[in-house]
Amino acid sequence: MTTEGAPRPGGQAGQEGQAGQAGPAGHAGPAGQAGLAGPAGQPRRPLVPRRLLALILIPIIVASVVVVALVYEGDHTAPRSDWAFSLVQLDEANRMGLTGEGVRVGIVDTGIDASHPSLAGVHMVAWRDLVGGRADPYDDEGHGTAMASIIAGRPPLLGGVPDVELIIVKVIDAQGDSTDTLIADGIDFCLDPNGDGDYADGADIVSLSLGGKVDRIRDVIASKTRDAINEAVSSGVLVVAAAGNDGGPGDDGDVSQPGWIPEVVCVGAVDRNGNVASFSSMGRNIIRSDPNKKPEVVAPGVDITTAYPEDRYAKGSGTSQATAFASAALAAALGANPEWQHDGARGGDKAAVLAVKGLLMDTSKKVTGQTTPHDDRAGYGIIQAVALERALRAA
Repeated sequence: MTTEGAPRPGGQAGQEGQAGQAGPAGHAGPAGQAGLAGPAGQPRRPLVPRRLLALILIPIIVASVVVVALVYEGDHTAPRSDWAFSLVQLDEANRMGLTGEGVRVGIVDTGIDASHPSLAGVHMVAWRDLVGGRADPYDDEGHGTAMASIIAGRPPLLGGVPDVELIIVKVIDAQGDSTDTLIADGIDFCLDPNGDGDYADGADIVSLSLGGKVDRIRDVIASKTRDAINEAVSSGVLVVAAAGNDGGPGDDGDVSQPGWIPEVVCVGAVDRNGNVASFSSMGRNIIRSDPNKKPEVVAPGVDITTAYPEDRYAKGSGTSQATAFASAALAAALGANPEWQHDGARGGDKAAVLAVKGLLMDTSKKVTGQTTPHDDRAGYGIIQAVALERALRAA
């Protein structure tokens, strides 16, 4: 674990973490290993009774950015990031009855704390631990729990599509490390949870809030993950991935892997005002054409409150959170248009994925000042769940 980025006295974030792979939880992942593109690390234990609110400052290294999160303990009710759900029309979608019913979302991450108050009762239809082989769901890092709460949480942190069915795969260990094989196997499990060769019970959307620097592609997310994603897309499954968090002076010039893969829906981050976050990675789009320019969309990813293991709640920033919001918005739209799901009458192949991506592009809300039709940082704009649903219905 790197000690760079530790909070200075007074809670000020320290220096940026060491350059390298995107890493979770207060440390940069070692070269050659995949890491998380979002929150949240293992907090220090509070020096106050558990029933009292503890505000714990955590240095979170997301690519080359240090973000400070708050962890709420005990009986405190975490403030839901209502603005974020409204920005992508998820609250409006919920009022219309679009809650993700009938849609399956695979989350390939660090696992899930299914006993958390905001996750108890979620519709988890499949679980696989590819790291430790444990039969019961758990999360020893925290990132997967956070992403699941954005997508399918229960009060006090009601998620964007609370009726969605979840397939949860743990491919990242407690230190935030994974491999090409584990990630690929995780995606494969999402496609065919019971392993019978029939994808009917598989995911309609695979959410990947993880990533690594593009220049490490051969070492981190290589041929096995690319093949798994290609299989998913060829089967009509939407794969959603984080753009990465190395924006600003340290930007390597392109979105992270696997978001750079053409057919993947790559997601950048915006704040509550719709401004692209300074850490959100830009895309290199000289040779890319619509609708595969990167990132495709942006979604809320700044100061987002999420569930956190052991009945806690965290506030963090990153394109990980944005990816979860985009996955939820897609699930809301697909739930009302089952013919576009991977086993629907109009789904089931790459052409369907590209058609949905085209409608996603057309219905996104432009960010103030962005280059149109596509911006290297804002994509085609902020994903809009209701507008996309209507476009799918009219197509």
